[in-house]
Amino acid sequence: MSKKMCPKPTPQSTRTKYGINYNVDYVKQYTLPVLREGKEWYVEFYAFDPDKGKLRRKRIKVNRVHGTKKRREYARDLIARLTLQLGRGWNPWIAKDCTSLHVMCDVLDTYEAYIDKMFDVGYYRKLTYVGYKSYLKNLREYIEKIDPIYYLYQLDKTFLVKYLDHIFIDRDNCVQTRNNYLAWLAVFCGWCVQKNYMKERVTAGIEFMSRRLIVKQRTTIPLAVVKQIGEWCRLHDPHFMLACYLLYDCFLRPVEQTRLRIGWISIKDSTLTIPAEASKNRKTQVITLPRHVLRYAIDLGIFSAASSDYIFSTKLRPGTVQIDTKIFRDHWRKVSRALGLRKEWQFYSLKDTGITEMLDSNITSLTVRDQARHSSLAITNIYAARRQKANSEVLDYRGSL
Repeated sequence: MSKKMCPKPTPQSTRTKYGINYNVDYVKQYTLPVLREGKEWYVEFYAFDPDKGKLRRKRIKVNRVHGTKKRREYARDLIARLTLQLGRGWNPWIAKDCTSLHVMCDVLDTYEAYIDKMFDVGYYRKLTYVGYKSYLKNLREYIEKIDPIYYLYQLDKTFLVKYLDHIFIDRDNCVQTRNNYLAWLAVFCGWCVQKNYMKERVTAGIEFMSRRLIVKQRTTIPLAVVKQIGEWCRLHDPHFMLACYLLYDCFLRPVEQTRLRIGWISIKDSTLTIPAEASKNRKTQVITLPRHVLRYAIDLGIFSAASSDYIFSTKLRPGTVQIDTKIFRDHWRKVSRALGLRKEWQFYSLKDTGITEMLDSNITSLTVRDQARHSSLAITNIYAARRQKANSEVLDYRGSL
């Protein structure tokens, strides 16, 4: 093969919108070594460089061998050794044997099929599955558009550090998002180790950014604004109002609300039973439905649907299709635009605000803990610590000093 025979995409290589992902055989292409004599003597050959995406010339000087005859003998032996090595898959631009190369796009495809299967069999929850698919999609786009790599060995620590900087700096994400990406990359690399694609996790040594740098963007909502939200939703988005009630008064997480079925509500007892498979903490628990929430659900006609139906399905009406939590965020954006809400007042802020107001209403911490299904009072007391107004029980207190 002459150096003019620069490789073209083979049927086994994959052409993408942004370039070519080469198969393993492609990287093994080379030209036979030859001796070049002149002012400088050297053995020359071309081998495919994945970083450049093309054949690249390699020169090995032989000037240090004195005497024309000895130099030619040395070059002949060198050419023989190089030819044998190249034939066995050696590549001077890769710090490993080409026989163990894994094509990056093939590995990502295999991993995607794996997480699809894990979701199908119920091992991954939908939130985990959607998150993993999103991380995978963004990594693919970065590789294709910004920093192309063709083989898995190129996914090294240097590459990952640049990628995390891209997520954090170029895309202007917060510290927590950057840490979330690192956590997923560690999971992905762990999977590669299990499949013998990698010898060790290349994420080792890349540290998570300190949680002290994480500024919580979500804050509680003033009660006057909460009333405005309620008035607007009851008039313009009544089914979303039920979701707000379940978050504000029952502290049901959005992902849990997407799993709720009508039959889990007891009208007689005014309770909602959340099975372990639907609960974030994997425990079956019963919470109280305040009377006004239950009456609102009845007035909406929720219980005219089948008991097996989801409370929130298409268009937030009862139905058989399980929705994604994104629909709640979409509805919240409509409320936020209509009322001009501040950015830090998010849909999940209703839970924070509801817990805080319940504690301020002198309902015991134990009762709030059970309603919120916190694992301990310490977690509930975090909300109590957020209160900014003076405590009336302490305001007029006078000790002996």
